Formats: sequence, C-alpha cells, structure tokens
Amino acid sequence: MDVSMVLEVVKPRICWGVKASGSARLRCGEEVNDPRITEEVMKLINEFLSRVEKHRSVLLSDLATPFDNAINALNDWLSRIAVDDGDKNITRLRKAMLDVGKRMLKLAERAREKWLEVYRQELEELISKLGSGGARVIITGEPLNKDKSFMAHLYTDGLAIEIARVAKSGSITVDISLTGLKGVDTVVPRLFSGNKLRAMQCGLLLTDGAIDEEGYPMMGTSQLWQVFAWLLAWPGKNHMWINGLGLNDGDVSIKWHLMALDHKGVFESKAEVAEAASRLDNEEFPTFTLYAVLGDGYVNVKEKKVRLTMGSSKLELWGGLIERLENLGFRMNNDYRRAVTYTVTYSKAIELARKMLGDSMIKALIEDLSQLLDAEKLGRLIELAGMEPKPLGHSSIEVAGVRMNVHVNNNGTVELRTKRKGLEDAVAILEGLKRAGYDAGLRPSGGDFEIYMGMREIKKDPELVTKVCEVLRRMHEEATNKGRERRVKAIARAMARLSCPAQGPRT
Repeated sequence: MDVSMVLEVVKPRICWGVKASGSARLRCGEEVNDPRITEEVMKLINEFLSRVEKHRSVLLSDLATPFDNAINALNDWLSRIAVDDGDKNITRLRKAMLDVGKRMLKLAERAREKWLEVYRQELEELISKLGSGGARVIITGEPLNKDKSFMAHLYTDGLAIEIARVAKSGSITVDISLTGLKGVDTVVPRLFSGNKLRAMQCGLLLTDGAIDEEGYPMMGTSQLWQVFAWLLAWPGKNHMWINGLGLNDGDVSIKWHLMALDHKGVFESKAEVAEAASRLDNEEFPTFTLYAVLGDGYVNVKEKKVRLTMGSSKLELWGGLIERLENLGFRMNNDYRRAVTYTVTYSKAIELARKMLGDSMIKALIEDLSQLLDAEKLGRLIELAGMEPKPLGHSSIEVAGVRMNVHVNNNGTVELRTKRKGLEDAVAILEGLKRAGYDAGLRPSGGDFEIYMGMREIKKDPELVTKVCEVLRRMHEEATNKGRERRVKAIARAMARLSCPAQGPRT
C-alpha cells in the first residue's frame, strides 16, 4: 500500500486539542469545519504518511526495525574497544564506557522487541484508519499563520505522534513517542576532576541540555556518542530511557533521554550555568568549549573552521562568555537566520582543537567515541587537531611597523589586511599607515574592524612589492602541492600584475 496517498480518499475527523487532567495527551474539543484549516491539516498528515512510506523498510517490516542500526553500531563498538591501555585512569574510563554501552544495547534490544510485538502493528492500524476516515486528528497552534507553529497529534495506545510545522521556516518535523518502554538506572564512577566535570556539564547544559521543573539536569539526544558524553559528565546515578523516534526525510532516529538523578538542584537555571562557566580557569575553559561545540557546533576540516551557533534569544545568556571565546580566536558572524555564530579559522582553529583535546583523558574519550557510527563531528575534530598550523607570519608582511596579511582574491587582485577588535585601535593603525604615506581604508568585518590596502597602493612601493611577491611565491607553491588549480591561477595572475621577478613561478 502506498500510504502517502491514502488521505486523498477520505478526510479524517479533525478537532481542536484540549488538555486532559492527569494526562500528557490531549483530548478532542471543538470540531474543525473551516476548509482552510482542513487543508493545512491535510498537508501535515500527508507529509507524515509520505515519510512513513519512505522509511517503510524499517517501520512496517516484519523483520527490520528502527533500532537495528543502533544495535549493530553498539555491538560493533563494544567488540572493538580495548579496555587495558596501560594507563590506569584511561582503563577505568573505558570500563565505564563499556558498561554504559552494554546498558544502551539492552535498552535498544528491548525497544526492538516491543516494536515488532506492539508498535509496528499499531502504526499499520493507524494508517489504515487514516485511509478509511476512522482516525481522529487533534490540532494545536495557529494553522493559518505561517509565523506561528502548528501541530497535528495522532494517538494509539502505545504511540503518540506529533507532526509540527515550524514557525516561520515552514519546515515539518515528525516525532513518534513510545509509551510503555521502561528505562534503566546506571551508575557511572567519578573519572574527572571537579573543575573538569563542571566544564563538561556547563557545555552540555548551555547547548543540548536542560534543567527540568524539579531541578534535575536532563538531555534528549539522537546521537549514540552524546549519551556517553552526558553520562560521564554526571557521575553517580542517571536514569536512561528511549522515549521515541524522529521521522526525518533522511533517516529514522532514536531519541534517548537522560536524567542526572544525583545532581538535583546543582543548577537552578541556565543563567546560573553560564555564570559558572564564566568562572572556569584558562585550563578548564577549553573543555567547556569542546562540549559546547559538540552540542551546537560545527567542525570543517577542509576549511579549517570551528563554528559555535547560538540562537539570538540566547545571546544575552552567553554575554559573559563571549570575551572568553574571542580570546580563543572566535569571531562573530551573523550570516545565519535567527542565530548568531562565532567562528574560529585556520591556524587558530587548529590551535583550539589541540587545546580542547589537550587533556589525555578527554582525548581518549573523544577518540574512542569517534569510532561510533554517528560520530563524524568527533572524527573531524581529531583530524583538525592533528593538522600542522602555518608558522606565524607565514602569509603576512610588515608595513610601517604593522603586520598585515596578504590576501589574494579569485580575480587575481591582492589586498593587505589586518584586523583589530576595537574601533579605537583600528583607527590608530589606519592613521599610522596614512602618516607613512599609504592610502589605507577601514571597514567592519564580522564584529571586528579591518584595515586594508589595495593593489594600486602596493604597486607604488617597490620594497612592498618585493615583500608581497615573496609571500605569493610561497602561496603559489603550497596551492600547487595541494592541487588547488583555481587558487594557483589566481595567485599566478596576481604575481603577473605585480610584475614579480622572473625567478618566481611563471603563469
């Protein structure tokens, strides 16, 4: 059956959701008769059915389930991790990780059994009812306002399905909650110092973690490696359970839920978490940054870039930490919608990666977790830390006592650039260059201020041309060795325009 098409036959019963006393589920209130609202509901339902059809090989199969990939990945990982490292602390760490992995495997296997016995059949029956008009769809939110969220809710005995249209973006998320799956308590030994643990905890709570109404630190994640990272950051008793599935376009993800039972009341709010993070010393702050990047960050090896993203609403919360991030080389970039990003690049990104993995226990943890199926970000971070940064001044020259970077544009033009955080410092450098006879300019750049000089100004000074040509030769050689043809051509054009000496690379 092509489930993505069934609702073209019969419209289901639609009603507004009303909170039910003593239950997290909604009950049916007023019936919906507005054809405009019905149309919006049908869009959500058909998207849900389309995704079920797309993933029917794991959702509606008699043999395969959504939990098989996690089970296989955990089994493979458990078989490959060697416990005895020769270092007693790392050996203790690995023993703890293996214990966590075995408990996760047990939960995933339990969920698999119940999926085949109960949940799959209920999903099939729900789809059948949606096709025959026997299903009931409960809605909440604002269906006719695209700037507001809108949700359709479907219930069976064991499934609670929420199809949501995200406010403003219009994207659709599908979450399936599973009722009746029991969790397990797991006790994790204390493996890191108090300050190190506090850095880990703050990094997690300011990104993917939360504090529930009773004061328990908690987190939901679909990433296997992040389950380990959370549990090792909160030693003592934790409760762990699988509470649902995410039905995405690309895959079906398992939702793991974690609660640090022995840490109730450690933090009352995220503002308190941010304050604690701001008090971390310089030795522990890179660990906080690591866990923040693992939560809301991005690592790009090719571009030598580490990016940390925070929603605009969280910017004030991070206020006391921004200067600490900037001291590590991060600079603000506002190119992303409804979010503020801080990015560190090139040599500073490599240096940051090395600092984040500078502790031997942390490095062993990240290296072991990087072997999990879904830990690409961890692998990229390890690769970045292993790269060699360019020597200081490798692509820069001195102009009137100021170090300026040589920048080659794709069209073969050259600029000399240098940045300063404060406007006053930038203006002072600009005025110094002008006193030396150079016609320099000033412009804002990613939260900083950039002083620059163009090719026309470079050509006026033969000594400056010689210095720039020396840098261009090195850049040309590096780009050639790396096979970056477009970059090679741009540098060659720049050398020709500056009439670099004949012994340099030819165009």
